[in-house]
Amino acid sequence: MGNLAPHTMDTDAVCIGFGPAGIALSCVFEDAREEGGSLSTLDVRYLEAAEDTQWHRELLLSGTDINHHVFRDLVTPRNPRSRFSFAMYLKSQGRMFDFGLLGRPASRHEWSDYVGWVSRQVDRHTHFNAPVTEILPVIRDGRLCAVQVKTPDASFNTRNLVLSSGSAPRVPVEFQALLSPTLFHTSQFLTRLNALGDSLPKRWLVLGSGQSASESVLELIGRDRNIEVHSVHRSAGFKLTQLGQFPNRVFAPDHVDYFHSLNHAARHRFLDWSRSTNYAGIDPDESQKLFSLIYEDAIAGRKRLQTYAYQVVSQVEKTEDGYRVVLTDTFSQRTQTLDVDVIVLGTGYQQYLIPPLLSNLQPWLKADIDGGLVIDRDYNVATRGECDVSVWVNGLSERSHGISDSQSFSLMALRAERIAHALEHSLNTPIDAPLLTQ
Repeated sequence: MGNLAPHTMDTDAVCIGFGPAGIALSCVFEDAREEGGSLSTLDVRYLEAAEDTQWHRELLLSGTDINHHVFRDLVTPRNPRSRFSFAMYLKSQGRMFDFGLLGRPASRHEWSDYVGWVSRQVDRHTHFNAPVTEILPVIRDGRLCAVQVKTPDASFNTRNLVLSSGSAPRVPVEFQALLSPTLFHTSQFLTRLNALGDSLPKRWLVLGSGQSASESVLELIGRDRNIEVHSVHRSAGFKLTQLGQFPNRVFAPDHVDYFHSLNHAARHRFLDWSRSTNYAGIDPDESQKLFSLIYEDAIAGRKRLQTYAYQVVSQVEKTEDGYRVVLTDTFSQRTQTLDVDVIVLGTGYQQYLIPPLLSNLQPWLKADIDGGLVIDRDYNVATRGECDVSVWVNGLSERSHGISDSQSFSLMALRAERIAHALEHSLNTPIDAPLLTQ
């Protein structure tokens, strides 16, 4: 018997992705249902590729914690009375007072547990194990009247689309053709590490100066005292995240208004200035651990961690038993060669100018001078031509809204609120043509 045709349904809106950004959006509607608000009648379907919700599932490592205040959770900046707050989570788990005695941020494990706790309460409209395979335009009389969002088991017709799919791993071009179980991005760290088994390879290269790179180094050395890690940096090495109160006001709502008001060139300059608050930086305790490890090993006459400052990977090739990597000093241009068994890319994440899922809709999307999306203050993507479809980006508008719109929790709740109300306004705007299956 052949495969059954996917089930098709019409819906007010489709949200692609049910990680923290998608969950925060769902919380807006769930709060509205409890309060009898006007948002309570919207039918929004959520599509999630994974089988469940975990936060940073590949970097749930012991000894790691979050780097934002617990008030910046999925709901509190929008609605401190919401039952989906971190405080309510602590209360439900019987840990309210003990958490207050900790004197440190929430661990990454606890924060992931909180995200999952909220997810399970608001996922009744969520389809898990439902990766979106493509988004097709539905055209009638030359007009884009809807889109069809397809998954392996179903398809959804809608005029309103919310992308909550998150940033994509940044893989430098010289590594792209070599990706394998022994050359991978930190977005696959635990899966790849566990697949290598108990007897881990001994020679590792970790590329990058940010949090994921530093945590990978510490995890590797903690798992096996015989492992040697080569830690490669474009700069002097691991730098501290900008912790000052004044620079970190860049994550406040008024800074988003300010950033969005800037012209194109000024936004680029502002992003370059603000990267130290969220990118390529580690916490002071991690810096202390790493430097102390090198120092204590020097006393013991061993070298488990070696750092390479001001170096770029100028060549990498697969060898019979691993990889040969050529490093070039940025200033002196001197080179050196390393032979390693495994390469870990702690090279961060990127937001595409045009998210790949929107490629079929590109004829209807306005572009800025870089060829990227034009996005208004309410995260709505500008369209052109005969178009009845609205698209919002939920966590994919760093270029238009600033650094707080990357992977930060800081404004996630407020962003979800703006998108929800803009979505409601769109649905209340009359459109003559009915929504019909393609």
